[in-house]
Amino acid sequence: MTPTMLGIFALLVVFGGALAYAGDWLGRRLGKQRLSLFGIRPRHTATLITTLTGCLTVALTVVGMTLVNESFRAWITRGDRILVELRENEARLKELQARNADLQSTNAQLQREGKRLGEALEALEREYQARLQQVRQLEAQLTQAREQLRQNQQLLRQAEARLAQARQAREALQQQIQAVRMQIAALERQQAQLRAQNDEFAEQGAALASENAKLDAENQRLQSQNQQLEAQNRQLAQANEQLETQNTYLLERAATLRRQLEELERATRELAQLANIRLTPIAVQLGEELGRAVFPAGWSEVRVRQGLQDLLSLADRTARARGAAPAAGQSRAAFIPDKRVRLVSGEQAEITESESLEVVQQNIRASGDSVAVVAVAIMNAAQGEPVPIELRLYRNRKVFDEGAEVARITLDCRPQSRPLEQVLRFLQTEVRERAIEAGILPRQEQAGAPPTVGETSPETLIELMERVRQCRAERVVLIARAAKTTYAADTLTLRFEAMPAGKG
Repeated sequence: MTPTMLGIFALLVVFGGALAYAGDWLGRRLGKQRLSLFGIRPRHTATLITTLTGCLTVALTVVGMTLVNESFRAWITRGDRILVELRENEARLKELQARNADLQSTNAQLQREGKRLGEALEALEREYQARLQQVRQLEAQLTQAREQLRQNQQLLRQAEARLAQARQAREALQQQIQAVRMQIAALERQQAQLRAQNDEFAEQGAALASENAKLDAENQRLQSQNQQLEAQNRQLAQANEQLETQNTYLLERAATLRRQLEELERATRELAQLANIRLTPIAVQLGEELGRAVFPAGWSEVRVRQGLQDLLSLADRTARARGAAPAAGQSRAAFIPDKRVRLVSGEQAEITESESLEVVQQNIRASGDSVAVVAVAIMNAAQGEPVPIELRLYRNRKVFDEGAEVARITLDCRPQSRPLEQVLRFLQTEVRERAIEAGILPRQEQAGAPPTVGETSPETLIELMERVRQCRAERVVLIARAAKTTYAADTLTLRFEAMPAGKG
């Protein structure tokens, strides 16, 4: 109990004693005077006055104590509230003590984390020394590669000698082609002579038919002569059929020789191109993508045609950027080659680039859906040469909604497990494979390299690496999600979520 409360208790005791004495004294005096109020008996009047005096004395005591003592005034006005606040403060004190214990536990955990980070730093230092050793080994390999380059240069000089032999072979082939052309010209002259003879025989047949009509009136008299003329007419018809058969054979022979000439010219071009590829660096390799475009459903014929021309222009710019060049008489470095097809009738027809574009345009408009068109190289092309391409059509359907999960992996965040390498391997394998399986059209930007399906900004990668490096749990689930709605021909962009293993 505080000194103030002791003082109040003492005052109340003193006032209580004084009140008892005053009440007793007043009762005796009133009893002796035998006063009467309100018509009641004197004894009852004395009791009433004594009781009222005691009540008034207590009230004045409380009022006086309230005015004089601030602690008593607070106890009188806020006594119950003070008890409630006291209980609340005790509960809050217990809560603060619990939080203090949690903070002390967290501080100990942070100290252990600091030790672990120090160990990780030492591991990184050892890895740096190992990588430095690898760099020195790579320098030794570079020296060996330079020696290999010198040997390759010797092989290149040998290849140049073989190229000279190939050029000589090409000159011999050109001489053979010239001889075949002369033979074709002689056959064409012979064919013209046969056609002239055929026309003469046709005129003779017409003259004989006219003479036969004139001799119809003398049929009875010239019956024997008419039979001889009919026999002669049959002989001429047989001779005409033989000439037509020979003419057909010569035409087929001329067509065969023309095809042989075209094949020889094609073989010469391929031989020259092969020799050029062996000596010239490759600009574009088979299967590489040179451009792509998306054609929404409902586009008009004019817009589709213009879109295809824009795609060819994009492929031309890409091919030129890699070192390709247009052939003589052509305006683009990337072109759709002419195709030779065999019809149902057995005849061969040649499809030009414009006809191929017309077929592609019709297929796009007939699909009734969004279509992605990809320009792909169909053979290797050396620097300075044009690149033959083909246009491949794909349905441009929606593959991922915004926020859809692409792939996930459980990372082992312990330093000895190399979590950064786990993340890079996850992006290069599982994310790419799941995206291709879902329908993303991969981009083959370089032959021999894995196809790509998307891109992640350097800022996102740095943030992801930092989160992995700072993860506290031993195992963390890393989820790759689509950053936006993605269609088959779009570039896939990613965002990442990380949570402790066992949640979600």
